[in-house]
Amino acid sequence: MTESSRDSSLHPASAAWAGLSQEDRRHLARAIRIGRRGWGLVHPNPMVGCVLVRDDDVVAEGVHQRFGGPHAEVIALEKAGSKAEGATAYVSLEPCRHLGKTPPCAVSLVDAGVARVVYWAPDPGEEEGGGGDWLRNRGVQVDGPFGSDDEWRAENPFFYHRRPSRPYVALKLAVSVDGGLASAGGRRQWLTGPEAREEVHRLRAGFDAILVGAGTWRADDPRLTVRGVVSPPEPPLRVFLDARGDMAPEATAFREEGPILLAVGEGEVDRVRQRLGTRAEVLPVPPGPGGLDLLALLDALDHRGVRTLLCEGGGRLATGLVRADVLDRIYLFHAPRLLGAGRIPAFPDLPPWQVPREESEDAGAAELEGRRWRRILPPETFGEDVLITLDRSR
Repeated sequence: MTESSRDSSLHPASAAWAGLSQEDRRHLARAIRIGRRGWGLVHPNPMVGCVLVRDDDVVAEGVHQRFGGPHAEVIALEKAGSKAEGATAYVSLEPCRHLGKTPPCAVSLVDAGVARVVYWAPDPGEEEGGGGDWLRNRGVQVDGPFGSDDEWRAENPFFYHRRPSRPYVALKLAVSVDGGLASAGGRRQWLTGPEAREEVHRLRAGFDAILVGAGTWRADDPRLTVRGVVSPPEPPLRVFLDARGDMAPEATAFREEGPILLAVGEGEVDRVRQRLGTRAEVLPVPPGPGGLDLLALLDALDHRGVRTLLCEGGGRLATGLVRADVLDRIYLFHAPRLLGAGRIPAFPDLPPWQVPREESEDAGAAELEGRRWRRILPPETFGEDVLITLDRSR
């Protein structure tokens, strides 16, 4: 997804945002937009962009580009040099004031003589007050935050990271016009075009782990690797659900580099380990509704440091995630194809649902198993396919 393809999402509806000057909104939107370049590169840190402006001129920009590397504000300040004195810093995230892998950005802004800071989202990691208050106490004019909680979450999964016990969970599905994942008999074929598949690889790069159900890996024999323009520093953990322990040593995934976790039934562990050797880590998971206990699996992933999880189907896994009430986001790719009678639905055993694409008072709201979902971004077009992104209402 290019920066320009999502510009329409850069106009939050909050009253505070409306109160900003046109110049402030333009520079802050620019900071949000360039910050997205960090997707897949800075995780588990948030994506952050910074624009320094003095006397109506942009003197420098900075983007947080890698985990453990300098933050966006520091990069912009280094580029600006003496021009930072008296400037306004527009930042997509409240400047940090804690000492982590890098020095506090708030301190760097004060030391450089920045006169004003305008930020979009608060730093959820600052439990005792963020850098905004710290800067105000040192004479810097600070304006922010300007987005809403929904808008911050739409922009950056970082805002989910403080939830205990489980990762942030997103589901990616590609469906036909008539709501199917596959044609009758489960025969698999590409539903989406190359542009949409490239976007899926970009999405994968921003997650700690990727999960597929047994039906998907049996039918597709997927690699689950990231093969796009974004190359994350560490490849995502590839997780395969395999209650019966049937995954063969010849599976395509084992030919690719990168860690693999095989989630199997508790009684299958020894047999699977003997058959697969060191090809994958084998995780015993207790039984649950319809197969393995997804809550237990998520807890195990959380203990392994997985903060964000992208689930790529199939239908049984999608239904299980909905019924377990653990989904935070749905990426729904609509392909302009008909699969016809006997097609496999996106959510087997659940009532059909419709996600409106047009703008409406409900902003594309839909209901699934008693949970209300809202479209959080405008529909995005990739070739002939349309991506609808939904977050569950809270």
